[in-house]
Amino acid sequence: MAPLTEEELQEIPAEGIDPTNPGKYATLLSDLQGNILKGHGRDHAVHLFLQFKPDQTDALKQWIKNFAHHVTSAQKQSNEAQLYRTNKLKGITTESDPFVNFLLTCRGYEALGFEPYQIPGNEPFRFGMKNNSVKNLLRDPAIEEWEPGFQHEIHALLLIANDSLVDLLQTVNQITRELYLLAQVVHREDGFVLRNESQEAIEHFGFVDGVSQPLFLKQDVRKADLRDSFINWDPRAPLSLILAQDPNGKLEDSYGSYLVYRKLEQDVPAFLGAEKFLAEKLNIDRELAGALIMGRFRDGTPVTLSDIPATITNDFNYDLDQTATKCPFHAHIRKSNPRGDTGHVLSSGVTEEQALETERNHRIARRGINFGACDHTKAESTGSGLLFLCFQADITNQFNFIQASWSNINNFVQVNVGPDPLIGQTVAGAERKQKWPLQWGEPETTDQFNFQLWVHLKGGEYFFAPSISFLREMSPNQE
Repeated sequence: MAPLTEEELQEIPAEGIDPTNPGKYATLLSDLQGNILKGHGRDHAVHLFLQFKPDQTDALKQWIKNFAHHVTSAQKQSNEAQLYRTNKLKGITTESDPFVNFLLTCRGYEALGFEPYQIPGNEPFRFGMKNNSVKNLLRDPAIEEWEPGFQHEIHALLLIANDSLVDLLQTVNQITRELYLLAQVVHREDGFVLRNESQEAIEHFGFVDGVSQPLFLKQDVRKADLRDSFINWDPRAPLSLILAQDPNGKLEDSYGSYLVYRKLEQDVPAFLGAEKFLAEKLNIDRELAGALIMGRFRDGTPVTLSDIPATITNDFNYDLDQTATKCPFHAHIRKSNPRGDTGHVLSSGVTEEQALETERNHRIARRGINFGACDHTKAESTGSGLLFLCFQADITNQFNFIQASWSNINNFVQVNVGPDPLIGQTVAGAERKQKWPLQWGEPETTDQFNFQLWVHLKGGEYFFAPSISFLREMSPNQE
């Protein structure tokens, strides 16, 4: 079978890619790690951040080669999901293998002895998140303010997930024993899916999470189409949005993806205090105040469509709200996905369609999971939040662009609308104050509103998820 062409990677299959009948995508799906085209879907996860021991390179490569047979491919992930759905309809309970990702940093490739031409070439990945130019671009806090584990040089990330927490921890213990002489676990994160009373996945501020994602697979496209009509927003995306060729892949369609990992601590009391202040300032309901900050109500209803919680939907844009009288320009979901806003304000020479297409090429595939309090209503100022993970083909054009050119900027999409009140970072370093959006006026005293950010970066790194064929054929004498 001929390898996929650039044109095929850039096309959007109308019904999405069908792993049950993969056709020309068969090699790709068998060699691509899972969790990229679709989230792994497990309720619990452990993230192990590794630093390789310098005198164990050959043994490490042999371990990676052996361990690669446990790494979950996109095809295996789909097969297991299909089996789960089928058995669930029949009332059958089945167990599946733990889900596993293995990812490397640029320093990790170097520690394993790979030459520069063998290392994925995206510039932020090469630099690493601790690099001063990257840190200043994103306006991240000083490295000394990060959690100690993230301050270490990190070489690899092992992501292990399972629905059974007991089985997951047993697997993690086994892996750490195997790695004891080969690598040091410099940091560990334990994550879980947080749910509301309706069993929908939420984050610690209480909002339904993951409603808007680029979709690649048939099952996801079909599910979204049953809920939304795709009239105002098409969530489908080409593979070129998320895949990068693996320079070390052994097959014709060996691809990987760049992962941005950021631990985001959420100050829930401060957010609720801001919500209360805004409700009193504008004389509106608190749920509406929260929706003006987020862009959606907690149940997922877009505030541009309704001023009360109504129905979760992703089929909307801002064409009928170009003056932002319903959804503020600075609302989190509008800042991070403007859905055509740039086409309404750009000067001549660029059509609205072209502007929208450019925006859509900045999208990321979010694969985050929560940490901390298992009951979001009991979350305190510290200790809970989101382990933010997102995959993309180009960190510069996707995550970094969204954070630096949209979320952090006071003048996007129009002058003086303010930064994203949720994740916007306006000042790097220790004195990190958030600018309250101008439209809402200034509080009379600082006691009325906590100006500190509600979301704090505790550390992170850039990774690449290499092809499984590369991992399986790694050997001590590899050149």
